[in-house]
Amino acid sequence: MTLIAELRQRKVFKVGGAYLVVAWLAIQAASIAFPTFDAPPWALRVFILIVLLGFPLALVLAWVFDVTPEGVKKSASDVGNKRIYASAGALVVLALLWYYVGAPAFRAGDVDAHAIAVLPFENMSGDKNNEYFSDGISEEILNTLAQTPGLKVAARTSSFSFKGKSMDVPAIAHALKVRMVLEGSVRKQGDRVRITAQLIDASNGFHVWSQTYDRQLKDVFAIQDEIAHAITQQLQVELSDHHAENASASTQDVAAYDLYLKGLALWQKREEANLRAAEADFRAALARDPKFAKAWAGIALTKMVLPDWSVDPSTTAYPQARDAAEHALALDPNLPEPYAVLGYVAYNELRFDTGRVLFQHALTIAPSFATGYQWFGESLASAGDLEGGLRMLQRAAELDPVSEIVRGTEANILFVMGRDEESLQLTKAVLADYPNSKRQMGRMVALAAERKDNATARAMLLRSVAGRGAEQEAFANALADALDGKGDVQAIAQRVADMPHRSDANPSVVPFFPQPTMSWFLAIGRNDLAIDEFAWLSHQTPYVARMNAYSVHFDPLRCDPKFQQVVHDLGVVDPRAATVCTGKH
Repeated sequence: MTLIAELRQRKVFKVGGAYLVVAWLAIQAASIAFPTFDAPPWALRVFILIVLLGFPLALVLAWVFDVTPEGVKKSASDVGNKRIYASAGALVVLALLWYYVGAPAFRAGDVDAHAIAVLPFENMSGDKNNEYFSDGISEEILNTLAQTPGLKVAARTSSFSFKGKSMDVPAIAHALKVRMVLEGSVRKQGDRVRITAQLIDASNGFHVWSQTYDRQLKDVFAIQDEIAHAITQQLQVELSDHHAENASASTQDVAAYDLYLKGLALWQKREEANLRAAEADFRAALARDPKFAKAWAGIALTKMVLPDWSVDPSTTAYPQARDAAEHALALDPNLPEPYAVLGYVAYNELRFDTGRVLFQHALTIAPSFATGYQWFGESLASAGDLEGGLRMLQRAAELDPVSEIVRGTEANILFVMGRDEESLQLTKAVLADYPNSKRQMGRMVALAAERKDNATARAMLLRSVAGRGAEQEAFANALADALDGKGDVQAIAQRVADMPHRSDANPSVVPFFPQPTMSWFLAIGRNDLAIDEFAWLSHQTPYVARMNAYSVHFDPLRCDPKFQQVVHDLGVVDPRAATVCTGKH
């Protein structure tokens, strides 16, 4: 008798087929039931492994035993014993390989065990409107861990970029260059909250620690601290001295804290409408608790970035940011964000030594504060230390490798330094991750115009206006034609000059031009309009204008008296002017 015939006789095929059907149904049921009962995410993976290991066992049992009218009996075998056992063993090996190396994992020695990412906790409340709450809990824990000197903590932007994506923990850890991953869930119902958290070692997929907290909502502050302390104990590091006892509980008003979390979620999204709504939530929180330091810090953060996303000038926004930051520190001197805001303002006021100390103190409090490194880098570059600024941006990118803002700013500094090829490659990489980013498209247009790559400039201009109608498409083509010296170049240049600033952020505005426009003006020979744009930047976002003052690409403007006046008003000492303007360059 052949092996196939004996397999059929012993009903191995029927048993295997039935097992696979039942196993598939069981896995489907488990994928629904496990989250419902707040089972940790690793539990489903272990369940699937057990099901997979059961398959070769079922085949072996079907081979060895036979069901007869007299009961279950062991069958004698003429052929195939070694082959069936070998096949079962191979299936066991495959199941184990799936569990341990089935996802793009990495070996334990590849990444420091003190490198950790905090993934957004899953909202189990059954109400999508509570998403901000579960995200906020995760972010508060992340911020606490970021203050621990012995840890490298992936920034919020990068960790949260995996939200809603069906990726295994090892794959996420590999992308973020961390070994430990904290994940969990939050269920908020009435005045109670259940938080489940588990720490996973991505090198082997096993959980190192897990805990479920079922408490009253007012205890959420203590839960956050307990989780942070548990993580640091597992990783054998100590929370920073700056993290005072019950530091999360800077308010006892649960409603105020809820408003703060809403504002924090909106601030992370940037864009003008989100920032204004965030400020409203922070102020509503302060109306309930005027001594809520983190809400004051939220206002400081919002005012700090508003000139980059609106037409609110720095001359108005930065003093308001400074006032809110000082108020926050008067209530809680251990918050890192207000020091970073004050450092940024100090650099804007040309108090470089003071700004440097403030940034350094912010980063001492929170060694994994990616935004602090980003702002420090921008400030150093605006003060003329382009190399130092680039190093800070690269450090920020290590902590926040998925951030559009961090990598985009790094690409901009490279452009200012004249390292165009590096800037181009980085901008392409960011645009691949954020295909709808008008800012990255704008930089691509600037780089293409500088390189006289008008075909790429046209493609980017048309891509940036996709979906805005025929009129906008015609305008984009006219912009590209002007680079080729076609059409009424002077008329189209004036149209660009007359456009409202930040119009690229408003889908209803036609026409618009993806910023920046200075390079385009230079490419068509309208240096006067490029200087006008430079003058506007000097009031709107001085740090950008100061960086541009050092840019090798703006040498054609450097000797113009109006350009020199703007540079003087910015307080910049232009190291290139003497050489360029005496014809020695």
